Amino acid sequence: MMKASRFPLVLLVGVLAAFTAAGCVPQAEYEKALAANSRAQANLEDARQKTAEAARARRQLELDILALKDTLAQRDQALNRLQQAMREAETRFAALKARYDADTADLGPVPMGLVALPAELDTALRAWADAHSDMVEYDRARGMVKFKTDLVFAKGSDDVSAEGAASLKAFAGIVNAINASSFNIYIAGHTDDIPIAQPETLRRHPTNWYLSVHRAVSVKEVLSGAGVDEGRLGVLGFSQYHPVVANAAGNKGNAMNRRVEIWIVPPDRFLTASTQAPAPQAAEKP
Repeated sequence: MMKASRFPLVLLVGVLAAFTAAGCVPQAEYEKALAANSRAQANLEDARQKTAEAARARRQLELDILALKDTLAQRDQALNRLQQAMREAETRFAALKARYDADTADLGPVPMGLVALPAELDTALRAWADAHSDMVEYDRARGMVKFKTDLVFAKGSDDVSAEGAASLKAFAGIVNAINASSFNIYIAGHTDDIPIAQPETLRRHPTNWYLSVHRAVSVKEVLSGAGVDEGRLGVLGFSQYHPVVANAAGNKGNAMNRRVEIWIVPPDRFLTASTQAPAPQAAEKP
């Protein structure tokens, strides 16, 4: 459009120049046409510059839009990754919660209002249980450790195996530490429902009651031999009457019920109160 408008002005100036030379157009009109032509050319150049600047601005705007789109795409990707990580975390949390709920759904009776163990003691017991995980389970919710008796005792025996004794001695070191030395220790023996039948076993353990108590006493002997004060210890036997899972039909038992539990009890939760009464003096003979 601008080039089309330029040519009529130039042509007009040429025509006017011709007419002026011929004496047909006054000099004043000719100069006026020249001035108009100069202004038109200046306006045209200004328009060209503005058009070029507008084109450069448009190109820069397009580049800025592309950069912004790229930034938004990167942010969308980062957001998607965060959302995926959150979903995975929620899935893991749900699985852990389900596992926790399952583990704590049936904890059974808690002795004497048992409280949580101190953090340092809890950490030491977890590390110890992990190191002896083949024969030991640590129930931190109840402050109890459980020994699988098939790995600690031979069948029908109350003799602690060498591996079991080593584990118990390590446990004694933990409960003798300064942060646990005031806690009392209950040792509870449990059997399955398989009746004792071997004559040699019957002579030492007439019933499962005896076997459960005798095994608890054997564990007590290892602990006291490792330095645990006997005044802190208590021994119980429950025979077959506190199974953790169902025994097989027909007195076939279940290995999970054959166990020794050690309860770590706060000092004010012991079943009996110690009076610390002095031993009676023997009467003097006359």
